[in-house]
Amino acid sequence: MSMVLTERRGAIACLTLNNPAQYNALGGSLLADLDAALDEAAREPAARAVLITGAGKGFCSGAQFGGDTFSSGASIAERMRGSINPVIEKLRNLPLPVVAAVNGPAAGAGVGIALAADIVIAARSARFILSFARLGAVLDGGTSLFLQRSIGAARARALSLLAEPLAAETAAEWGLIWKTVDDAALQDEALGIAQRLADGPPIALGMIKHQLEAAWTAPMAELLETEAANQGKAFATADLREGAAAFMEKRPPRFAGR
Repeated sequence: MSMVLTERRGAIACLTLNNPAQYNALGGSLLADLDAALDEAAREPAARAVLITGAGKGFCSGAQFGGDTFSSGASIAERMRGSINPVIEKLRNLPLPVVAAVNGPAAGAGVGIALAADIVIAARSARFILSFARLGAVLDGGTSLFLQRSIGAARARALSLLAEPLAAETAAEWGLIWKTVDDAALQDEALGIAQRLADGPPIALGMIKHQLEAAWTAPMAELLETEAANQGKAFATADLREGAAAFMEKRPPRFAGR
């Protein structure tokens, strides 16, 4: 049985991490199942957005302890290279926009999975816990980069070194996530955001994702050239003509992905 539940709601691929007894810890086949579910969403022509959340009371508690979790460093490194790392890269590179609905605690690499999404919305009761230093471990799941990009070096260093839980509302105030909502409203709000993205121009949204990711390291001249090239591609689409017509006619656009 898959440890990631998949459901299609119109053009939204809904993925639910499904290890609730362990607060959706990354044990068993969960990461492999998430990787496969993302591939399936990317292949599905009708899918226009992805929504990720957790089953039960937690979003994702990070590594599942037990067995050989604390075995040799080389073993852990190789497992990360074949499990969590590809998932984080896939989330960032997926042409579809990704929404994370953080319904409860996100800890360790679970924070990385949440922050790898394009838009992160959290329940007010949720917390983000960079627990690595408490164990004598180091940051993983892309958190070394995501934290500093979002909240700056000073806050990223304090959170990482002190390993103190960060309340969802503070995370929103600092810019780590998009916003918080009441717990009972989380799923409806997240689905509403995902639907807005699914109704958007998929070609343009995919290129915007790529541009924002590349802009962190690209020289200005290269970035400007990418913007020009992508704008040329966007203006050649039927979606651009539809968007312009809808703007002039004062009606909602109907983007077809062409």
